Amino acid sequence: MKFYASVAVYLLIAGVLSWGILLAMKGSLWFLLAGLAAYTLAFAKLGCLPKSH
Repeated sequence: MKFYASVAVYLLIAGVLSWGILLAMKGSLWFLLAGLAAYTLAFAKLGCLPKSH
């Protein structure tokens, strides 16, 4: 179940980043920045922390 949840979150963040790129082309950067912050926080928290023993 964790795998499917992580795939869903990854696709959601990818959708936010894609929509943010489209809005940035029209001059609105806030959605892109929010997606970038979510992407950075999610993968810094999940991917870069050392394993706890």
